[in-house]
Amino acid sequence: MRYYFVRHGIAEDMAESDFSRQLTARGRRRVVQSAAVMKRLNLKPARVYSSPRIRARQTAEIISEALGLPVSLVEEVNFGFDLNDINKLTSDMHIDDEVMFVGHNPDMSLLVHQLTGVDVSMKKGGLARVDLLGRNARHGELVWLIAPKVFDALGKSDAQGTAQDAVTLTPPQKLPQTESPLHTLIRHRWSPVGFDRRRGIDRGTLLSILEAARWAASSSNLQPWRFIVAPKENQAEFQKVFSVLREGNQSWAQHAAVLMIAVAHKYREPDVINRHAGHDLGQAIAQMVLQALDHGIYAHQMGGFFPDKARALYRIPDEFEPYTAIALGYRSPDLEYLSDGHRQRESSGRLRQSLSEMIFSGAWEEAADFLR
Repeated sequence: MRYYFVRHGIAEDMAESDFSRQLTARGRRRVVQSAAVMKRLNLKPARVYSSPRIRARQTAEIISEALGLPVSLVEEVNFGFDLNDINKLTSDMHIDDEVMFVGHNPDMSLLVHQLTGVDVSMKKGGLARVDLLGRNARHGELVWLIAPKVFDALGKSDAQGTAQDAVTLTPPQKLPQTESPLHTLIRHRWSPVGFDRRRGIDRGTLLSILEAARWAASSSNLQPWRFIVAPKENQAEFQKVFSVLREGNQSWAQHAAVLMIAVAHKYREPDVINRHAGHDLGQAIAQMVLQALDHGIYAHQMGGFFPDKARALYRIPDEFEPYTAIALGYRSPDLEYLSDGHRQRESSGRLRQSLSEMIFSGAWEEAADFLR
């Protein structure tokens, strides 16, 4: 789900009551300009909810007229607007819907912070776009934060592409074109290299991610997975894991919030190979990746590391096999520190084989009948 948070435009300082404060002439002109830019950006919220206070209502009406949408005045978006109110107003909406809220500070800025972890101070007439990563309204990703002055500058441009480029603060979501519906977290899952260098993963969130791996299914419940985990806050341990990565991965993984080495126990019992060990480790990692996404955190798994170096550095016993390295972190709007190739990778499309190439029935490489 995609949320647009709009703070009302510039309003008069004095009125009979705070409820009746109206937009000033300047405030109205700016909102009209902003609404025109929103139309050029092809904003298509399924609903527009506004605080009933006059300045918010007038802001919402100008925007809704430009977008060709009705406005719903609801008390929930008045002062005190919070995540519970969002859940209430969107409970019957589809996970791919867009919704706009027009209200007041500090609520708008606080909600963006609560959903994304990013400290923002929304100006009057400003717009923030937050893309939700899970079905509940608890974790999202800040994609746009447009100040009124930016709207003013965009309004002077006639080219839609210029407006689109100017407000894209993070790389594209890279959502796949699927043949059948997918859960939101699965649609959002991909492996970025552009991590936020300044934002760590707090202990509670990291434990939640690891707990998801703990509860994965495994053959005979052997739970063969083990993880060597190094949060960036512990620089000594972080550099230790970092040192076993191949150079091509070091160039971007240095900016991750957490680095890991995933290891599997190879035996069911002494001298009896567990041929499901790699499969079970993969299931544990998959659950961990989706749990991370529910917190707005992305994972990038790497085959490009030195298993023997990891074995020696961490004294990993012979009965355990280092399978993969993993980088975890929040995505960053700033990709200037990446190479040209990595920046291009972040925006390139996603491709998959068709189901007919991997789903068989009757004989090998014979596409299943139900696919036709």
